[in-house]
Amino acid sequence: MDPITLLSSVLALVYIGLVIFLANQDEVDRRARVEEKRGRQRQTVARWMLYGLVATTLVLALFILQAAVLTASAGAMPELEIELPPIEVGAAALNFGLALALGVVSLRLITSEGTRRWVARLTGPGSLYDPQSGVHVAAMVLSLSFISILFSQLVSSGGLSGLAEDVSAAGIPLSLLLVQAVVVTLAALLGVGLSIRRDVGGSLARLGLRVPTAGDVIGGVIVGIGLYGVAIALFTVWSAIAPAEQIAEQSAASEAIAGAFNTLPAAFALAALAAVSEEILFRGALQPVFGIGLTSALFALFHNQYALTPATLIILAVAVGLGILRQRQSTTAAIIAHFVYNFVQLALAILAAQMLGGG
Repeated sequence: MDPITLLSSVLALVYIGLVIFLANQDEVDRRARVEEKRGRQRQTVARWMLYGLVATTLVLALFILQAAVLTASAGAMPELEIELPPIEVGAAALNFGLALALGVVSLRLITSEGTRRWVARLTGPGSLYDPQSGVHVAAMVLSLSFISILFSQLVSSGGLSGLAEDVSAAGIPLSLLLVQAVVVTLAALLGVGLSIRRDVGGSLARLGLRVPTAGDVIGGVIVGIGLYGVAIALFTVWSAIAPAEQIAEQSAASEAIAGAFNTLPAAFALAALAAVSEEILFRGALQPVFGIGLTSALFALFHNQYALTPATLIILAVAVGLGILRQRQSTTAAIIAHFVYNFVQLALAILAAQMLGGG
């Protein structure tokens, strides 16, 4: 990672961490009915930081659209000596439309209580969602903004084929996955108010984390294997409907990511890091607030290597299964199921490749 990218990443993490921290402080003030000047200032700063985040996603999408247009122009006019990535204008335009739509929704969430109450109807009965909570508003805006950024990155890399080529050429360092897992886990802990609104025990309980019980292990293994079977069944239906070339194109990025971890220890590490961090964030932190449906949709969209292809429906089905397990047992059980789901398919692919190679 070059110094500029590293510095940008650190600044982004600090910015997001500060947004979550201020939202939690605002929640403390609100529950204590504190109306002091400092509390109102924190609320204002947090709101404007969310505005800044939304603006950043729009600027990024607009920059990518401009780069796509300039790339097309440079192809028609060789005198423009500009080196730009091969970005399709149509994809860039769609990406800007997505960023604009998510930006409008985010702004409505920040400014309109009616919109926040509408979200409450989507979360379902029994959710912890509070239209007045600054933490919950920040969580929604951060999620939508991150989805916009992920799709902008996908388009700027040349789409699924470009992402597949990048992964195949450079691989994915295990250290990068570790850093991402730590950041996601810390965001979840900070989001539920660790050391701000809750102590360690309260934070773990809120996240649904506990020492694995026999039921967690058995349920996690059964559900994990069952979800793998569901994924195979859905993929079989997809294969029967779609042309093989289309499936290969739409699966290229996910297969390249899986291919980057072609040993059992590497597959184990990938499965474990993804399962722990993603379940703590989605099923632990977000699901009790936004319900299984919204959380599962966010989970599917976060996996941008599927880019709204039919494979996204497979991930959505897996997310719903993990959500039901979390609701009935614990996040710990969902972590085990997620790990089993990931590791089984990676391990089978590795063993199959070894057997075919040996033959």
